[in-house]
Amino acid sequence: MFLKKIFLLLLFIAFTFNFSIISYALSSEELQEQINQYTQKLSELNKSKNTLSNQLKLLDSQYQLTLLKINQTEFSINTLEKEISSLTVEIGKLEIQINELSAIYINQIIQNYKLQKRIPAFAFLFSSSLNNYFEQYRYVSSLQTNSQNNLINMETVRSNYDNQKIAKQKKQDELESLKKILALQKISLDKQKNEKNYLLEITKNDEKKYQQMKDDAERELAAILSAKFVGKREVKKGEALGIMGSTGFSTGPHLHFGLYELKESDLSSWTYQRDIDASSYIQANRWPMNGTIRITQERGVTSFSRNYSDNFHHGIDMVSDNKTIVSVNDGVAYFYKNPQSSLGNHAKVFHSDGKMTLYLHMQ
Repeated sequence: MFLKKIFLLLLFIAFTFNFSIISYALSSEELQEQINQYTQKLSELNKSKNTLSNQLKLLDSQYQLTLLKINQTEFSINTLEKEISSLTVEIGKLEIQINELSAIYINQIIQNYKLQKRIPAFAFLFSSSLNNYFEQYRYVSSLQTNSQNNLINMETVRSNYDNQKIAKQKKQDELESLKKILALQKISLDKQKNEKNYLLEITKNDEKKYQQMKDDAERELAAILSAKFVGKREVKKGEALGIMGSTGFSTGPHLHFGLYELKESDLSSWTYQRDIDASSYIQANRWPMNGTIRITQERGVTSFSRNYSDNFHHGIDMVSDNKTIVSVNDGVAYFYKNPQSSLGNHAKVFHSDGKMTLYLHMQ
């Protein structure tokens, strides 16, 4: 466990860390151009020799790239907020226009009804003046025409009003989505900053120490991946995978359960540090054991996590009076046997929702 954090830093992540200030006056096109430049720079650095100096350049470049993406997201948010504000004003004007047209239309309908009562279709038979009748008839026809035109105008305005409201709602939905992306980007930025600080702290900016720790991390990875693959099969939710044990790096019989955003095709890139909180996933599906379950170590910083290089326990440890371990959901299970590796005998189950669940230290 001591070198897993280092391995994550050295082999699987390219972060950035550059404190130069990016001007908010940059246009969207200029931001995108800078993002493209840093993406290209990262690609070139990833192909360069794995030294501490190059690793720090990677960290700096990725940090700068994240800053640019944050500014791009904030630029889009500001643009959307202005567009939503303009749409709100326009919708307000259309509401007033609809109300005014509706009032005029209602008044025209009333006047038309009154005139039709006064001038029935056969009124010319009783009219003392034929010219007077035609004048009245033309007035009624004109009023009806105006009413029809007003109705058309009102429907046009109402259609425009509905379209503007739909456009506003779409922009509001997009705005909420961008705000969530921005929050995640800022979290990523803080993490990248901490990663560089951590790398400098553990290596003391010493190239020899970096290379030694990199070699140790690579050997540890090789040990993890050397676990003998004994087969795979499709499993159903609740189907038995094995029996709780203490193989691998374990202080006693228990199940170490982990959850990962990992597809079956991405199996070789698995690391402890790619885990995510499993609690909600368990609640939404099922527990990996039956019987009376007791949590012996939560995910995160715990009283025992100081024994790990990153002071973080990646997963949930548990025991149960029923020692059978079961799959929490349908999926494809990969089984490995190597009691001497850190994982011990274990299973990885890949699920259709893009998640992978990990079951360690089985008998």
